[in-house]
Amino acid sequence: MPVAQARTMREQLATFHPDFAYYERPGAGHWWGNECVDWPPLFAFLREHATKPLDQLRRVDFVTMSPAVSARSDWATIEAQTQAMKPTAIHLAFDPEKRRFEGATENVARLTLDVAAAAPGASGPFEVALDGQAVAGATPDGGRLRLARSKDGAWSIQDAPSPLAHKGPHRAGPFKEAFHHRFLLVYGTAGTPEENAWSLARARFDAETFWYRGNGSVDVIADVAFLDPARADEFRDRSVILYGHAESHAAWGPLLGDGPVRVGRGVARIGDREVAGDDLACLFVRPRPGSDVASVGVVAGTGMKGLRLTATLPYFVSGTGFPDLTLLRAGDADRPPRAVAAGYFGEDWGLESGEFARRD
Repeated sequence: MPVAQARTMREQLATFHPDFAYYERPGAGHWWGNECVDWPPLFAFLREHATKPLDQLRRVDFVTMSPAVSARSDWATIEAQTQAMKPTAIHLAFDPEKRRFEGATENVARLTLDVAAAAPGASGPFEVALDGQAVAGATPDGGRLRLARSKDGAWSIQDAPSPLAHKGPHRAGPFKEAFHHRFLLVYGTAGTPEENAWSLARARFDAETFWYRGNGSVDVIADVAFLDPARADEFRDRSVILYGHAESHAAWGPLLGDGPVRVGRGVARIGDREVAGDDLACLFVRPRPGSDVASVGVVAGTGMKGLRLTATLPYFVSGTGFPDLTLLRAGDADRPPRAVAAGYFGEDWGLESGEFARRD
């Protein structure tokens, strides 16, 4: 943990933040005893900076890179982005006397205002103006105003979206977000002996890597065990990491069905586009059917060359990131592996509504 990282954060904060504290103990190193976590000035700073109750907060200024990581600030929640993994901001003010929310947004597709927290006991309609637009019909539902922005930029009041059919703070990708909700590593047993051996070995390797890096023990099970009806409750609402392809993994159909991405022996299909070869590796994430929170993360290949290529994708390493979908082709003696397709599914988990780059 080099001190340079703390110094960089201090320099960045100093450009805009009006009130923060920084202390550096020369020569102390990363850990210098209990004093470094029980340091009296730290707790004095926290006592002096207690947050106000939500009904006393009149302004929210908040920026996030992903609602799946950080979505809420006080009485406002960013539910979805227009473009994935780009800075997403809200600058909102609430006037309780006028019963009016007003402000500006950036890269926000859906937004929820917790009226019950901002104005306890209030009922009836409120005034809402976002990005210079007056929003009609702003009557809270269950104490909340849920707003959505259309493709042409118009804001309107919306019903609560289906958690399975839409991205949100509960589940939004990208690929590494599949490693949440007590994830299971599920290897395939329906392929060739070589494919099955790879699947088990890769799942075990990931389990041991996570044990070493994250100090966590992960369940590794076969596809047939995962599909056992007697164990359905045991695996409910747990994310699944699937190793293999559509023909080598018995759980591919139940978990991924006829979704927009299919990786099979010798060919990968993304929407209506097919890419042939046994040297393709693919990582992608989808919502798990029947769960409002869990995901399916797929580590796939179109043949042994592609399956082995996945070993070069370090998704447990801090600082590395993969989008919702990554498709790679293995290299050879003359050239390294190269990206074939990569990108993000849309807010509705759709392919056409998403953002993808492709290479022929």
